[in-house]
Amino acid sequence: MKLSEVFTMWKKIIALARKPDREEYLLSMKISLLAFFLVGGIAYFIRLLASILLQALT
Repeated sequence: MKLSEVFTMWKKIIALARKPDREEYLLSMKISLLAFFLVGGIAYFIRLLASILLQALT
């Protein structure tokens, strides 16, 4: 792929890009926070379970 083709693709992407409105921004922030806390909660539960199992085995 030539460098000029890459710049052409970037130019098209920038031309199509737009700033999200308030509703779209809040929705994406809610989804991101939900995913963050969900993954964190799962990791905490696994760590807690591992800690309990290690104490039970010793």
